Amino acid sequence: MRIGKIFNKSGWRFYQNAELIFEDARVPHANLVGEVNKGHYLRAGSARPFGDFELGAHALGICDAACDMAREHVGTRWPDAAYFDENQAVQLKLSEMGHLTEALRSFVLRVAAEGNRKTGDYANNAIFLQNFAADVIHRVTALNLDIHGGEGVVGMDARADKLVRDAVMWTHLAGDAVQRMKAVRKH
Repeated sequence: MRIGKIFNKSGWRFYQNAELIFEDARVPHANLVGEVNKGHYLRAGSARPFGDFELGAHALGICDAACDMAREHVGTRWPDAAYFDENQAVQLKLSEMGHLTEALRSFVLRVAAEGNRKTGDYANNAIFLQNFAADVIHRVTALNLDIHGGEGVVGMDARADKLVRDAVMWTHLAGDAVQRMKAVRKH
């Protein structure tokens, strides 16, 4: 095995993506997972290990981090913190970040409960969760970045910028929203 091209990407840089090239590789029959030449099926269906629910829950963690980061920044940016604490535009951004994050948390908990009880329409709701998580993570991380570098202050915060770059990945995880909506057309 050798490593081919290494892909540079905007977000999730800690997950390195590269080509793995196998030449004259032989796998003992006892070490096969699934059927020969059918490995891509392991990534499909409701039993896949890295599914829509996990991605939705992961997005929630990033949204929580963005909210915490924004609240911390609001309280420490200026010595008296009055500008941010009393600025209506900042208050509205913090409010929007909070309510979107809590809406995502509610959806994550609902889908988790459906999955545990095997009730409801878990598979379709997990897909809807992933779509909603993509929208929420983009908006929440953008608002966080705006609070860090906007409102009359020109600058960049590396941590806030990283969350925005990581959020970009949700657009591409498990297909885009249009393809995902086609998958639940029967819903």
